[in-house]
Amino acid sequence: MVGLPGMKVIPDGWAAAHRPVAAGAMTADCVIKRQAGGPPPYPLPPGWDGTETIWTGRCRVQELKRENSPIPGMQPSELRQYLVAMPFENDAGAPLPQLATGEGGDTVHTLGRVFGLKQSMTGSVLWQNDFIAWENQTQQNP
Repeated sequence: MVGLPGMKVIPDGWAAAHRPVAAGAMTADCVIKRQAGGPPPYPLPPGWDGTETIWTGRCRVQELKRENSPIPGMQPSELRQYLVAMPFENDAGAPLPQLATGEGGDTVHTLGRVFGLKQSMTGSVLWQNDFIAWENQTQQNP
């Protein structure tokens, strides 16, 4: 297929114009938390868990694959990998902050579960922010 000379296949602003479509498919309420820096306060306030909320809004969670890794003589462990899609801003217009991924990265609390952000995904035209997250479903998981 040959394009017209001087015409772009994807016009400027195309992704931004379509972001509301992607955001419309995000139906889960999510809270993003980050491990608080510094020592814990004394005395500990009621409900303090060592995290701080850095963003609230909507997201979409989709299971990608399951990995079972039983350890002989110990309890079985199971990790589940998910795609967590988040908009560029929440309903109040607050932009999604730069999120920490990897070991000790930020966590997404939604659907009664906690997902640890392990990797961010990127592309040249973005409709949404995509992250690979893990859910640890071992018996030790709180």
